[in-house]
Amino acid sequence: MGPVLGTWVPTDETMQLLEMNGELERAHVAEWVAKLKKDDAAPLTNEDSLDIGEIRLEERDLVVALLRQYANIVEKKKGCPPLAQTEVVHHINTGDAAPIMMRRRRHAVSENAIIDKEVDDMLQDGVSEEGSGAWGFPVVLVRKKDGSVRFCIDYCALNAVTVKDVWMKRWRLSMTRGDSLA
Repeated sequence: MGPVLGTWVPTDETMQLLEMNGELERAHVAEWVAKLKKDDAAPLTNEDSLDIGEIRLEERDLVVALLRQYANIVEKKKGCPPLAQTEVVHHINTGDAAPIMMRRRRHAVSENAIIDKEVDDMLQDGVSEEGSGAWGFPVVLVRKKDGSVRFCIDYCALNAVTVKDVWMKRWRLSMTRGDSLA
């Protein structure tokens, strides 16, 4: 079985809107995808093993054509997990702690090559960006069971100065008891 894209579960409001517009009709969807189709759209790297579910061949062709047009969204980056971009901005409250800049750990030459490659891949894929901030933490390479390496960052020093979020603790407690937050 190939990679599964996921499942879309429409809400009643969404379905009602689609039905009112008539956009849900098969002919309209096929027409819309046909307008999107570009002759120069490259096939997906995993197109043959793509698991879309049990659908008819012409429906599969429509889905694949749609995925080809948005390949930059659905194609997996080299070594990175799937990337989803949101407008969420997360602030880590460190109180009045001074910025922490930890030195790079010593690694074997072969490990340094792995780190450099991983960093280059993340920069190229847009997962990470170069910075010159006052905070910095060391890279840790963790061996997986299959022998490959997982690229990790040691944030223990950051965790030590992070102000604990009392609201989050309260939320977790209330969710386990079934209380409301009000």
